[in-house]
Amino acid sequence: MREILNKSLEMLIWVATTFFIIMACYTGAMIIRFGGQVSGSATETIIGGFLTIIFGITMSFVFAGLSFQIMDIRSFTKHTALGLKRMSK
Repeated sequence: MREILNKSLEMLIWVATTFFIIMACYTGAMIIRFGGQVSGSATETIIGGFLTIIFGITMSFVFAGLSFQIMDIRSFTKHTALGLKRMSK
């Protein structure tokens, strides 16, 4: 049962990362599309939209990397504890 949960956790991380990437792209596209209606330069609006997309995608992969790192630490701690338990017997 635990293995199924661990596999589903990996899939959940990828689903969340994909969702964050889609939302970053959508937000950046809406900034570019509707940014000209607000007072300001069109160039600043386009740059802001592209930066939103780039930073959103980057932060999504940082989230995924940190999540997988935490999963690796949990796995390492579990195997170390089991190894120490076997040695003490």
